[in-house]
Amino acid sequence: MITIPKILDNPENPNFNLEDDEIYSLKEAKELILLERYSYSLFAIWTSVVINIQRRLENFGIANFLNIIEKEETFNKEGNNLKDRWLNINEFNLINYAKKINIINHVTHDLLTTLYWMKSNTNEEETKAINKEEVFALLFLIEKNLFVKPFKIDKRNRNTFPENNSNLKRRKKDKEELINSYRNTHHELLLKSGVKSFNENSKENDIKTNLLNTYI
Repeated sequence: MITIPKILDNPENPNFNLEDDEIYSLKEAKELILLERYSYSLFAIWTSVVINIQRRLENFGIANFLNIIEKEETFNKEGNNLKDRWLNINEFNLINYAKKINIINHVTHDLLTTLYWMKSNTNEEETKAINKEEVFALLFLIEKNLFVKPFKIDKRNRNTFPENNSNLKRRKKDKEELINSYRNTHHELLLKSGVKSFNENSKENDIKTNLLNTYI
């Protein structure tokens, strides 16, 4: 019997220090895995990873991040929630930024890069070949090398962003809107997955019907 990763089984465990949107994404991932939509579950896992990295960067001190950001990308300091603030930052580049300022190490960077390319793979045969064991194995490693790691703080600058700034605390409404945006995205994945399965089953039934008609 395959052991489910702890973070997937109980993402609300305070040891993981996750926020609502991360928890929701991991619950969606578990639901997709139960439906055997393993390639789709990677999108939900990736969402939780991105949010976690964004939080870690802000907690460490956004000034450090702004010093290394590419010119064509912009961080919105005035945004009321993570999604607004990080909207114009490429998610793949985000992982490189985190490694560059030592928020994550090279092992974590390589694991997250693997997750990124697995979920971005458009080869249908290869995505169909992804199984539960692979998803669980990858998530076990990400749990160990990212989610259970403490949040780093730049001791040179104790003013983190935005947790310690009362003027920029996330409002309840903003948090609900953010979670709803992730919920809609994952529901679209479920819907597309269901439609695809329905179409495949319909084609299979048509083939069977035509085959029977041949012999009647």
